[in-house]
Amino acid sequence: MARDRFTVRSLLPILGVAVLVLGGLCVWLAATRTPRPPAETPHHMAQRQIRAERGADWEVRYIESDAGPVVCGYAAPRNRAGMTHEPVAFISRIGRVMFADDPLPTEFRDLRDRYCPGFARAPSAPNYVNSAPTS
Repeated sequence: MARDRFTVRSLLPILGVAVLVLGGLCVWLAATRTPRPPAETPHHMAQRQIRAERGADWEVRYIESDAGPVVCGYAAPRNRAGMTHEPVAFISRIGRVMFADDPLPTEFRDLRDRYCPGFARAPSAPNYVNSAPTS
């Protein structure tokens, strides 16, 4: 019995047709694909991250922008039936949100200093010893 062997020469036309078909398929998919939705704004990203971390009743109260894809601000639960909640400072980056009351205060402080200098800083305590009027 003679066995037919596949040789490189006999496979070349088959591989050539496969490459052309796959290339045509890629061009067709690229031409007919629906356009991408617009990228999420940093404000919407922060709201989504805060609701994912803290719950659906949390909302952004204040956002300070101009830090690129990173935003800093305050968030708190919605006011209900006369209840008020203290806002919590947050820093929202792509893929992560950190709050001022997280268990990593040093990391929060470093991120705040890096991305939002001058934001969420308590006034320094007055020095009563040296601030007395002199007469």
